Amino acid sequence: MKKPPLIALEIHDASLWEPSRVLPVIETMEHWGYNALVLHQNDLLDVCTQLFLSANYGVTDLRLKKVRNNVAWLNRLVKRLDQFGAKLFLEVKEPSLHDYVLESYPDLLGKDGVPDPTHPSWFEFCQRKTQDLLDRVPGLGGLIITISSPESRVSMPDFMATKGRGFSLATWFDDMITAFHEPLKAENKDLYIRDFSYTPELQSEVLAAVDRKNGEVGASIKITAHDYFPEFPENPVAENIKSDFLFEFEAFGEHTGWGVIPNCRVEEFARRMHGYREKQASGMLVRISWEAITGAHALDGLSSVNVFALPRLTDDHIAPETLVLKWLNERYEITGEIAHQAANLLLQSWYIPAAAYWNTQVFPRHSCLPSTWQEGWLSMETNGMGSRNQEVEIKEDDPRLSEAARVQLFARKEKATALAEKLAEEAEMLIPDLPTSLAEQFLSFEYVPFFAKQFELATKLTFYSASNKEGDRNEVPSLKQNMLKLADELEDLFFNKTDIPHHHRLLLSPEQIRGFVKNL
Repeated sequence: MKKPPLIALEIHDASLWEPSRVLPVIETMEHWGYNALVLHQNDLLDVCTQLFLSANYGVTDLRLKKVRNNVAWLNRLVKRLDQFGAKLFLEVKEPSLHDYVLESYPDLLGKDGVPDPTHPSWFEFCQRKTQDLLDRVPGLGGLIITISSPESRVSMPDFMATKGRGFSLATWFDDMITAFHEPLKAENKDLYIRDFSYTPELQSEVLAAVDRKNGEVGASIKITAHDYFPEFPENPVAENIKSDFLFEFEAFGEHTGWGVIPNCRVEEFARRMHGYREKQASGMLVRISWEAITGAHALDGLSSVNVFALPRLTDDHIAPETLVLKWLNERYEITGEIAHQAANLLLQSWYIPAAAYWNTQVFPRHSCLPSTWQEGWLSMETNGMGSRNQEVEIKEDDPRLSEAARVQLFARKEKATALAEKLAEEAEMLIPDLPTSLAEQFLSFEYVPFFAKQFELATKLTFYSASNKEGDRNEVPSLKQNMLKLADELEDLFFNKTDIPHHHRLLLSPEQIRGFVKNL
């Protein structure tokens, strides 16, 4: 009998250790159709295990107390999730280590003192700490592991860049997956390997290794090929993978405004879920927070509509407006014309964070304004990645700098700003008729024109700086003044808000805007 789809909610920030934050999330999971909770922290496996006691009693005892405390929390979560048949998973990036293990595993480091992920000791170490976790948290559902990302403590991509390819990458992936899989398999736990890789080669290698496990290991792949960028095409590897796989979605807004501005992706998700159903995905991960931002997750505000909508789209298409109206009724108990007006505003608002991109290219830096126009251009060239020191090379005949491209690009930005101002005005008029809790969330529409305007001006200034034509340079001074004026307006807005969450000023930063202008 085929297992039911894994419908998992993922917490990817420091709040995963806070009962006051996580336990209400589990209540929502139970009501909205989620059957798994995923805690995502790069070194989570390391902070929940200890393989031996070293000679330094003080340090070892203190570390062990921390491990036991962490494990007690995980077991509490397992018990709560059991009440409605849900499972707990940990998501980690490997290989990883904490320094204490070097006393027993010195070979994890190469002769130069740098971790060497190809040494056979790594496989034994990873297998042992997986078994140690299972001994401490016997009710765990399984692990979701990234083994091909430069964000892990021991980066295989960085190792290859500095040491070359004097080893079989395919064999390394096989052995690394086996190290985690054997203890999990023995206790009937699940293992999913993520495709989160910065190069096509590593992505294809790791997924081929998953398929070589003949259905015993699953894959977890982002709905878009590299990251959760709006308007990006669906991840192409879903066409070819033979193993069961999960699709990963992002509900918080890592690349679409962090929920500081409305982040209603329901229309986009309804469209993408056609692919989910056609490719017969075995489940989904819905991320509700991001590791770089503390004190906020999707369920705090309007982004919760995304968390509500996705499980309801697993079996069949539902019209986006219908989903938003159901969410408004269930969460805020509003119906009728007021609900339709609120739903319409939310669905329209999606155009604003999407329009921050440069004709679908990644101009924003994790939703923020880039520090310089060169950084923004480089971000487009590398899909938000790449070295800051990389040279920005721009050809005179670059089609993005043609007059036709300029007219189209500027029109889109101006349209977004005009729409943002319209939505802010309509939301302000609607707020008095909304329930207090929803009215407080709709105050976020006040920020929408500022978000749109900063990207309109920055995009125009980047276009003129990149084209570097005499006529274009004449347009720069007035745009710079408008951008500095916008920074002053934001400063005034924040000055009168004593309780503004800290990440709001990070997203809409007067200092960042002024720095962008200064670096032109």
